[in-house]
Amino acid sequence: MTKEQLTTQNPESVRLLKYRSSLMASGGAMVLFALWTVLRSIVEIDNELSTRADTKALMPIVSVLMTVSLIDLVLKLYVGLSARREALGRNKKKRPYLVLGIIIAALSVVWVIYILFEFPGACRLYGPVYPIVTLAVEATALYAALDLVFSAKKVRQIEEEMGRD
Repeated sequence: MTKEQLTTQNPESVRLLKYRSSLMASGGAMVLFALWTVLRSIVEIDNELSTRADTKALMPIVSVLMTVSLIDLVLKLYVGLSARREALGRNKKKRPYLVLGIIIAALSVVWVIYILFEFPGACRLYGPVYPIVTLAVEATALYAALDLVFSAKKVRQIEEEMGRD
């Protein structure tokens, strides 16, 4: 169905279109935030390596940071691309991306709180721009994750009401 056909149909079709559009946007945001994770990790690793004289002692910390960043990248990419697939109506199987989206949202809450507590120290270390940008991006990622979960649930609910699977 085209947008014109949907909007002239019943109100449920209009709501479905609205939440699918929101799910598409939130999925795209998750993909972009996955790329932000990589950029943020590179900056933090570079800062750690450039401020310490003994870089060999930092290698375990750098390895853990790289591993966590890679896991975060893969999870956000999976969640974002799965949400976009469902928004297009191509997700036939119920996949665990919604549960992973909830986990990402919970971790984003923890990360935003952590940034707020560490804000003064981060300003001294990096200057004011990097912590402010990091806080803004992480707060936006939290909003996108919550919107993704809410929109996916609404899409599924409306499709069940309309008799679709």
